Amino acid sequence: MAIVADIPQIPIVPLTHECIIETAARFDMPAQLIYSILKVEGGQVGLKNKNTNGTYDLGPMQINTIWIDTFKPYVTPEQILYNGCINVQVGAWILKSRINESGDFWEGVGGYHSKTPSLNETYQQKVYRASQILNGK
Repeated sequence: MAIVADIPQIPIVPLTHECIIETAARFDMPAQLIYSILKVEGGQVGLKNKNTNGTYDLGPMQINTIWIDTFKPYVTPEQILYNGCINVQVGAWILKSRINESGDFWEGVGGYHSKTPSLNETYQQKVYRASQILNGK
C-alpha cells in the first residue's frame, strides 16, 4: 500500500463534465450515477482523507488506498490523487467491477463503499437520494 505522505504533488488536473460523460460511456453506466457518487463522496482533486483503519481516500471519488497496488501498472498514486479525470476513471472501474461482481445494480453501487451488508445498504440509500436531488425530485 502506498504511503500517502510519500505521494508527491504533481500539477492538478481538474475534473470536467466532458470527462464524466466520456467515462460513463466507456464503462456503460449513467453519468448521473457518477455524479451521484461524487456528491456522496464529497471529494475533490488533491483531497486525501484518513480512515480509521489507517487507509486514505483520495480525490473526487475518494479512491481508497487499498486499490493503489491494483492500479499501479496503469496509473500512479499521484495521478489518482491529483488528476480528476483519472480519479473518476479509476472510480468507475471499481464501481463497474462491484456491479458486475454482485450481479445486482444497487448492491454493486453499495459495494463501491463496502461489502458489509448494513454499510452497503446505507450507501445505496445515500447514492439513490443524491440521484433524486440531482434529478430535482
